[in-house]
Amino acid sequence: MIGNLSQTNIQLAGALNYWQKQYQMQDELPPDSIELLGGVDLGALSFPESVLDNEPMNTRAGLYVYLNALLCERPLFDDMTVMNFLNIRYKGNVPTLVTDLILAAFDILANAMYRTESNQSITILRSFLVNKLPAFLNNYAAIIFPPLSIEMCISQALLRVDPAAFPSFSQMFDLLGKNGMLSEARQEFLFACALHQLIPEGSIEALLGDVPMQSLPASGRYVKNDLVAHCTANPARIEELVGELENMEGNAGEIAAALIELLDQWQEHEDQAENQPVYDEFGSVLLLISAIKHRFALDLADLGISAPGSFISQYFKSACDSRAVNHLTEHENELLGGWVRGLFETEGINDELMSMCKPAQFHLLVSTLFDQSIKACQAGVLALDTLTGGFEYLREPFLLPSLAAGLTWFANRLWETKEPSPLIDILIPTLSVLLKSPSSMSDDSAAFHSAVLAVVAEPLDGALTHAQRVHKLRVDIAPLLETLKSHMQRHRRDADGYSELGAWAATPSMGLQVVLSNSVRSLSLWCLAEQSGATASPPNYTHRLLRSCVQLLGAKVTLKTLVDEVLRHYNNEHVPHAEVVLDIVVTMIVAPQPDLSTQRRTLWDVLMTHFQDSTELSKTEPDRARLIVRLHRRVQSFFAANSNDVGVEMGEGRGMVLSNAEGLPTTDIDDVLAHTEERINSGDFLGGTMDEGLMNIG
Repeated sequence: MIGNLSQTNIQLAGALNYWQKQYQMQDELPPDSIELLGGVDLGALSFPESVLDNEPMNTRAGLYVYLNALLCERPLFDDMTVMNFLNIRYKGNVPTLVTDLILAAFDILANAMYRTESNQSITILRSFLVNKLPAFLNNYAAIIFPPLSIEMCISQALLRVDPAAFPSFSQMFDLLGKNGMLSEARQEFLFACALHQLIPEGSIEALLGDVPMQSLPASGRYVKNDLVAHCTANPARIEELVGELENMEGNAGEIAAALIELLDQWQEHEDQAENQPVYDEFGSVLLLISAIKHRFALDLADLGISAPGSFISQYFKSACDSRAVNHLTEHENELLGGWVRGLFETEGINDELMSMCKPAQFHLLVSTLFDQSIKACQAGVLALDTLTGGFEYLREPFLLPSLAAGLTWFANRLWETKEPSPLIDILIPTLSVLLKSPSSMSDDSAAFHSAVLAVVAEPLDGALTHAQRVHKLRVDIAPLLETLKSHMQRHRRDADGYSELGAWAATPSMGLQVVLSNSVRSLSLWCLAEQSGATASPPNYTHRLLRSCVQLLGAKVTLKTLVDEVLRHYNNEHVPHAEVVLDIVVTMIVAPQPDLSTQRRTLWDVLMTHFQDSTELSKTEPDRARLIVRLHRRVQSFFAANSNDVGVEMGEGRGMVLSNAEGLPTTDIDDVLAHTEERINSGDFLGGTMDEGLMNIG
């Protein structure tokens, strides 16, 4: 049989020959077949090349896991990374891609409600659904062709959302309902889609199945450049835009981008006839961006900042670092002298100084101002009372945002102190003045002060704790640490907390491993229920569980737990069920992870090692070895795409692999056997075609 098959399909012949020899169906190839193959010994094929595979299954749970990983902690939604993942996963089937992505966004929002996550977390997920997703879907709108449309995709997705989590307006008044907070999510999403011209406004009522209770924003869809121009001409518009950031209308992305760009263009366009309000407005926006960056542990790329010379780039890279006086320009030295005289002499902070010093210049100069003032006090040029009295003026609302960089500078200096150190005798009293919130502080000042301390509490707490260990006899450090306690906010990346981790670890038997296995099982059962036509709510899932397993158990143990769960279904001959589980596990491995300094190896690192050892493993555990090969192929296809080894061409409803890295395993039987064909270099037989029935072998 193999001899005849080899004349038309050498790839499949090679794979079948391998399995015949594995299971001793024949001792060796007949001499005539070796001759027919041009002397190529098909028995020499490697084990990985002989493993056949099925077409990957795209499950609802797979995309649910991926999107959860992107949003459960700090936002990891990079447009290009997500598009690469979706293009490889859906192979150019854009309508299904769009439908599934919309559905997954509603699923993770429902999951947050069922998990009773905080209102803040639910608001963030709602904002993603309304303010981010419609803008992202614009990338696909132009490549969905009639008779299909984005509107049809939205309609299909809304038919499948969990009705218990997203009730209609009539249902939201049901006394038994517990989820009124999500009742407007479908409507908000549809109006945001209309705002981004994905659907006509007239279609909303039919898609919603109810009379809508809102309308498109009167100002329409915002454009960043227009917003910057409006704010430059009318600074009062800035405060209005900051208030609109919380609106669920679809404009938040453009507002945030405009506020960031506005800081860079401020000094070029701002009329500084009244300078204190200018400092007020500039500082408010800067503090808002600083607070968001801190809360979500964002980097410059996450904020959409790419120009290295921009103010906001310079600010986040170096505003907390002081510069030597001889490294300042002549104008910067003049400004520094003006602020020193204004704070510590009789001149005060006058309008002339502020008109000469743009807000951006002041915020980049504040750490140097602290440094030079502290050095003057150390040298006896400036009395300590004068120093602290001058710094008290920085707690005025229009200057207070500058303390975000200034207090971080203090934290850095505290790490440098040793015992004995005269510097500590200046730093601690000065910090006491800057950290306290006297009752005389205005409401605006108190709000700014609290926001500043939320940004700097973490680095200051660590530095003060270090100083307390070094300077054991000082009793004035403990009150400062106590002050910071109420301002210590967890980053959203740390949102799991000890209580959730403790509950996982307390699970009987193998703790975290059992919870992870059960989680994969519940995800697969959810998919199977939907495939059978049943309506089921999304299962309780957070990607923090997988991260905790990798951190505490190690990537090797975590991967074994996942592989065991897939094998359990193959061994029970539940092949369709196993394919569902396999898709879930693949997605868990390829989903983006935040940078974790304590993580030694990733799941992908361990999987590559197991793949390299798969031939040896096949001698003792052939089923596990085959699964490792299949898992490696599927995961590799995604990582190769992200490193530009694989290109995906959109067209005619399918994705075409344009190029492969050397030795790259592919994702289905057709590609696997083609790869085998290339490796054995049997060019004489490349004209054969594979019978359609044989292509479905799994």
